[in-house]
Amino acid sequence: MSTTLFEFSKSFVNERLNACVFSNAYIELWRIEGQQGLCKLDDPKLSGCLSSIFCVADLYNPDSDREEYEFDEVQLRTKVSEFIQSAESGV
Repeated sequence: MSTTLFEFSKSFVNERLNACVFSNAYIELWRIEGQQGLCKLDDPKLSGCLSSIFCVADLYNPDSDREEYEFDEVQLRTKVSEFIQSAESGV
């Protein structure tokens, strides 16, 4: 993947875009970069972080009738923030 996805995720955490925009765009960018083979170039820590963000972005559901395992906007933002902090701290 790339630092672009990482920075895009930071923009979401900093509330520069909403969860619907973030989730849809992140998933599409992830797929594009994966098809181009960019994931092979990443540091394992960054790759793990971006993979985790992909998973939670895929679990985002804006509807009030979401399943227990799905995330609303606040929960998604919190999880993405946790992944970013973990990657930046080296944990």
